[in-house]
Amino acid sequence: MDWKFIASALPKVLAAIPVTLEMALIATVIGWILGLLIALARKNRIPVVSQICAVFVSFIRGVPMVILLYVAYYAIPIALTSSFGIDTSGIPAIAYAIAALCLDQAAYSSEVLRASLDSINKGQLEAAWSVGMTTPQALRRIILPQAFAVAIPNLTGLFTGLLRGTSLAYYVGVYEITATANLLANPKLNFIEAYIITTVIYEVLSLVCNNLFGKAEKKIGKFRPRQAN
Repeated sequence: MDWKFIASALPKVLAAIPVTLEMALIATVIGWILGLLIALARKNRIPVVSQICAVFVSFIRGVPMVILLYVAYYAIPIALTSSFGIDTSGIPAIAYAIAALCLDQAAYSSEVLRASLDSINKGQLEAAWSVGMTTPQALRRIILPQAFAVAIPNLTGLFTGLLRGTSLAYYVGVYEITATANLLANPKLNFIEAYIITTVIYEVLSLVCNNLFGKAEKKIGKFRPRQAN
């Protein structure tokens, strides 16, 4: 074990953590918003839109993340240039990686949120209408808080999976934790030491994120629907 390499490489790998967290957080926020919209469209069976969303979810869930990253990195610039004449030379690789991660999160989170919405008693929406609430008001004040309280354990799993999935972004040239460790290990082939470093970092990040989500789950647990006796 090359402890000198570990000591010298660790600060440089730690410096790449903000890149990993940036990808994960942006992809999570955008992906969950898209996932919620998809879930609502499918739950309400909006004509055409619901079918398009179902095909999208099925397609994204069937494509490996690496392929999705490659498609985003190579296909999006071609589409933007050929269809809209946009110069993509200044767009950083991290933007394409985030786009791919967003699509992945949107597809998986939509299924989690759709199942959570289905678990809420339909009578609550009808009761909200009876007291004069509009559908958006009922969703915001009654339905969605309960749905997220039900969904958050599974959403936590999605986020930690996404956090690990950011390690694949080095395939398209994003220098996050894994790419930085590989780059440092390459000259003297210190890959074992590099992967030990990345393993520890990802484990710590996952523990911290799980702890934060656990606190959030307790905070919104009051909205969890009560089961009838």
